[in-house]
Amino acid sequence: MTGYISGVRRPQLSAHDFAEYLAAVSAAPDVGQALSEGARRAAEAVGAEVAAVVTGDEVVACVGYADTIPVQELVAVATTGRRLAPVPGAGGCPAISVPLDDASRSALVIARSWAPLALEEVALLHGMGRALMVTTRMLRSMASLQERNELLDRLSRIQRSISHRAPLQEVLDAITRGASELLGVEVVGVRLVSPDDPATLLLASSQGIRPDLIEKIRRGPIGEGAGGRAIAEDRLVIIDGYAEDSQGLQAFREDGLQTAMAAPVHEHGQVVGSMTVASYEPGRRYSEMEQSALLALSDHASLALTDARTVQAMRDAQQTKDLFLAMISHELKTPLTVIMASVRTLEKRGEHLDEDRRREMLQIAYRRGRELERLIDGLLQGARAELSTKAEQVFLPDLIRETVAAVDGDRIRVETNPPARLWTDADAVQVVLANLLDNALAHSPTGSPVTVEAGVDDDILTLTVTNEGFLPDDLAPAELFRPFQRGSRARSSGVGLGLSVGARLAESLGGTLEATGSEGRVAFSLRVPCAAA
Repeated sequence: MTGYISGVRRPQLSAHDFAEYLAAVSAAPDVGQALSEGARRAAEAVGAEVAAVVTGDEVVACVGYADTIPVQELVAVATTGRRLAPVPGAGGCPAISVPLDDASRSALVIARSWAPLALEEVALLHGMGRALMVTTRMLRSMASLQERNELLDRLSRIQRSISHRAPLQEVLDAITRGASELLGVEVVGVRLVSPDDPATLLLASSQGIRPDLIEKIRRGPIGEGAGGRAIAEDRLVIIDGYAEDSQGLQAFREDGLQTAMAAPVHEHGQVVGSMTVASYEPGRRYSEMEQSALLALSDHASLALTDARTVQAMRDAQQTKDLFLAMISHELKTPLTVIMASVRTLEKRGEHLDEDRRREMLQIAYRRGRELERLIDGLLQGARAELSTKAEQVFLPDLIRETVAAVDGDRIRVETNPPARLWTDADAVQVVLANLLDNALAHSPTGSPVTVEAGVDDDILTLTVTNEGFLPDDLAPAELFRPFQRGSRARSSGVGLGLSVGARLAESLGGTLEATGSEGRVAFSLRVPCAAA
């Protein structure tokens, strides 16, 4: 590996020596040790007292300096072309800089005191520099691959817990725990938008946050902190210098947090929360790989949240279905039992009953049959509630008169009924009006009047049904339009589908159905677009 040039001992790198050098640096377990080994062997190859690897404005590896490392002088050689570097015991000595990686601004700096480096030695060092560059890139790729494998393994385990329908809290805790381990950060948190207040975030899962800090950050406004900004801006957000950032959470700023990174969490495409990782380590920065890992983990949080909500919705739907079937079975069976009993009695003993008794039993069977008919009609209306699109020309007074007559309520008064001709879905409007009248008759005092008011203004048809009474204290007005809500004061048989069907029909017509109550009176108003005929 050595030769002589101009009487000076000049090292030369043979193919065998080059392979040995490459094998030595490649055997290093990580990039840092590879750079240290590469610098040491390069110095030995040319008999130099000192060697260093400079990246940017930092010295990341060096040999030959026992105490203080002259960082500024070595950086100057690497970046400005300076030709002198300090050598212990010799002062400033001839030095060269060999580029290693343009992207990271890395270079190998070599200096020796006993003779300037010859061209052959410079060429030798350039060859070593290329070998070191290839090796470090390979090690970085391997490290990245290992990180990716760890991430994929972690994500696959989380994915399995989601597919097995593990509880949402268990999945979120697994995600925050995995983020802490994969990214090597001290603090991880998932915050979700409060269902009661869309402007407030609630801490749903965390790792590494002290109990006293948890109490301070358990609730907070959207837009505050890295996580709040990730939600407001729907993107990955990184805050460096957290303690000085005015948008950081005050509790963490006072606690000395250094940096934070957050990604949004979605449900059915809508931002509903965020996942944040943070560190107290000074100078901590997040690589592209770490940013990708956080985005992947937040996607899994999104998937877990969507899946959990979907499962809950399915359970709610099943409970609603079971309740529906139970109520329908009861409501169908009750009038049918009376009808069958009346018919059976008339069949077996009709000739022994007097005329008044037979008439009474027939009237009972008829009334119960009408109840059964109305119940079945309500179910059919519910089935077609989303299909109301047929518009026809109608005369408003006729539509109201026919509906009132069909309801068979002698307490109903029509107070305003403009002689308007318009285009609308007459069948759908009549069903809604009939349901409102049935509801008013069932929930108002016996004998009290029920009024109907109608009007057309700016191509909006408004029908309002008013009765004496009060809205339920235990239900919000919007909840009255949910299926099976009958109210404690109801006196009619039925399963509480009328208002629900009416609301769905109003929506299908592009309109609204609203409930209001004040001073002992309740009003339900249907508003739907129409066109003058």
